[in-house]
Amino acid sequence: MLPGDAAQPTDSDGPVRHGTIAGPGAVCHVVVVPAIGEGGVLDYAVPEQLQGVIRPGMRVLIPLGGRRSLGVVVGLASSSSQPRLKPLLTAVDREPLLGSQLLELCHWMADYYLCSVGEAISAALPGTLHVRLERVVHLVASAPPDQPARSENELLLLARLATEGPQSTRAIAQRFGSRAPHLLARLRRAGIIRIEERLSGGADRTKRERYYRAACDPESEIARTCRTKRPAQHVLYAYLAQHPLGRARAAEVHVTFPNAGAKLRALVAAGLVAVVEEDVYRTVLTETAQPDRVVALTAAQRAAVDAVAAGMRDGFAAQLLWGVTGSGKTEVYLQSIAACLAAERTALVLVPEISLTHQLVDRVRARFGDRVAVLHSGLSDGERWDEWHRIARGEVAIAVGARSAVFAPLRKLGLIVIDEEHDAAYKQEDGIRYNGRDLAVVRARLADCPVLLGSATPAMETFLNGSSGRYRVLRLPERVEARPLPVVEIVDLRKASTVGRSLYISPQLAAALKANLAVHGQSLVFLNRRGFANFLQCHQCGQAFTCPNCSVTLTWHRRWQALRCHHCDHTIPPPPACPSCGGLALGAWGAGTEQVEAALRKLIPGARIGRMDRDTTSRKGAQRQILGAWERREYDILVGTQMITKGHDIPGVTLVGVLLADMSLNFPDFRAAERTFQLLTQVAGRAGRGDRPGRVIVQTLQPTHFSLQYAAHHDYNGFADAELANRRESGYPPFARLVLFRCEGEDGAATERIARAVAAAAQQGAPSAVRVLGPTPAPIERLRRRFRWQLLVRGQSSHAVRQAAAQARQAVRRAARTANVRLIVDVDPYDML
Repeated sequence: MLPGDAAQPTDSDGPVRHGTIAGPGAVCHVVVVPAIGEGGVLDYAVPEQLQGVIRPGMRVLIPLGGRRSLGVVVGLASSSSQPRLKPLLTAVDREPLLGSQLLELCHWMADYYLCSVGEAISAALPGTLHVRLERVVHLVASAPPDQPARSENELLLLARLATEGPQSTRAIAQRFGSRAPHLLARLRRAGIIRIEERLSGGADRTKRERYYRAACDPESEIARTCRTKRPAQHVLYAYLAQHPLGRARAAEVHVTFPNAGAKLRALVAAGLVAVVEEDVYRTVLTETAQPDRVVALTAAQRAAVDAVAAGMRDGFAAQLLWGVTGSGKTEVYLQSIAACLAAERTALVLVPEISLTHQLVDRVRARFGDRVAVLHSGLSDGERWDEWHRIARGEVAIAVGARSAVFAPLRKLGLIVIDEEHDAAYKQEDGIRYNGRDLAVVRARLADCPVLLGSATPAMETFLNGSSGRYRVLRLPERVEARPLPVVEIVDLRKASTVGRSLYISPQLAAALKANLAVHGQSLVFLNRRGFANFLQCHQCGQAFTCPNCSVTLTWHRRWQALRCHHCDHTIPPPPACPSCGGLALGAWGAGTEQVEAALRKLIPGARIGRMDRDTTSRKGAQRQILGAWERREYDILVGTQMITKGHDIPGVTLVGVLLADMSLNFPDFRAAERTFQLLTQVAGRAGRGDRPGRVIVQTLQPTHFSLQYAAHHDYNGFADAELANRRESGYPPFARLVLFRCEGEDGAATERIARAVAAAAQQGAPSAVRVLGPTPAPIERLRRRFRWQLLVRGQSSHAVRQAAAQARQAVRRAARTANVRLIVDVDPYDML
């Protein structure tokens, strides 16, 4: 039951008020969450008993159509332009979930990413805070027994309600299918059932612990009477009265006194014992943080920390911490956070991946104790609820998390840190396609605090902002303790023989791995493709096994003895023969991390080999477990995909092998060269972080490509100059702005028709500087049984491009809904596939 429910109307046909209402805050502007339809702002009258209670950022219950819905208040007013207003029903929260800065951020997000404010707020609130309104069917106890004859289904439903109690309409629909609405309507008209609405989901996921404590003095008359007349109860009472903590957990009491239930009820009824329930937090971080280690800053680190501290005094500033791998960027973050806390303000730390969250959280906890909260998708609903509320209540000073943590409800925000700011993982690829990095910069501006963007390989947009003076550049040009950057060797696979033709392991890399093992060094082997092989193919007719739902081949996983699609997860066992020609010669082509692991076990029998990819880290906690074993030197060689390249600081790693360095160059994406350079630089940077120098062997079929050559020489400036020259000439970001439209539908012809309508609407009325490229089938033309067409709106002016895109979206979205075509709008796109 919600506060004030009894005093509120129980249906949506309550009193309607005129738009002009006296009194401040008598009208509230509300968006529905999760967003439905267009997600627009609706006006409601605030009942007199809720005036002064309702504030922006609070969840409220509102009448919408013939039902009740959940909304978030985005503003208050004394009047409305709407002629007639319905009153809102009640408040769900006692305090706002979203403060004024976060609400303002959501408004900016809606404007920039071409979505509604309701959609932006839905993205900002964790799913655990999305409350659902559930319709529940109750059996009316006073229903007359002599009802007319009932159908078999009606009798089944009534029997279920009688034996199992109230049922949700959703559960009834699952049981009775399309017949359910008719059954419910008939029984409701007959007065046999009633249907009520209740909140379910995120109204309150707080975990509560029950305690018992002595409620009166042991020498009081009632206690003495208990001792003489009810000695068995008195033993339990005395245990509670003498408890060293002044109270005992219910679980502890029931373990100590196995049959305590009746005694406790009697003691509570007599006033001798009190029951206390307290909110408790679920344990998110189970490991004890290692003791902090004192670090002497280099001159460049000290200059960077001083610059960030000065920025806290001056207000908003965007600062790029550009440091080579191993230069100590994390220590700059930590000391900058310390300065922020000393100023009695809070800090937000963003990382691109969950795998980085663990290591950085450990460092932050070692430095700052338990004043740290964690937010990422790997948490359970209850854990995420607890962490959100710890932050909102001001019980922690630091929040660390992946991109959605940009919405963490920190008060008095004093610093935002964005680690590995170049990483594409900051871009949301479903729902609203926001960029967590860019939202963090906007949030820092709203909070009037500095934002520190750290990277060894800044994104081209960030580098250009630094070069133009828009961002201040803080350089860390050398590794800590003057350690050298690793030596990088390029192996031309066009000329080199390989150990196993499909594995692309050159003799140079094989020899280096054996030699490194002999001197007790650790080695990383990187291949950005999981599975045992890319695909199975018939040697007789050439037939490859493809996904029936997507325009891709199925990946062969030997461990699971299955062919699996990495997009829709369609999985089949390997067929005994080719379904096309009946041939028995089915061969695995291409290599994945699973195959590389198996090959290395044969190549180096004595080596302890681990693997880290999405297949081995799908279980909760597996990623942290693998990294912990790697750090404790329980593996000699770790094979992995892109997740092994990011941020892991393991001093024992002295060799890195990259099997197919040019794989990412072959993607149809203007960022392909940039991503390749960043990936190689990051993975090479894992080597030589300890006392021994590092070595990197890069195997490639394109050894002369400029991104590989510059990466081999650790020359970011040279790469950036060449890449920016290419971007300027071809008219791509950061010298242009893009909006990607993608149309997805089960009907290919309808999908193409909507895509062409979007292109025509975008070009109509747009300035000549705005161009529409496409439409064309997407590189993956069919995904999860849906055909995909896409087009780009391009121009130099962000406003003009977004305006053209907005008008196209407005003009076509109704037709898209009618044709059952999903229309996706992606501002500043990263994924072109």
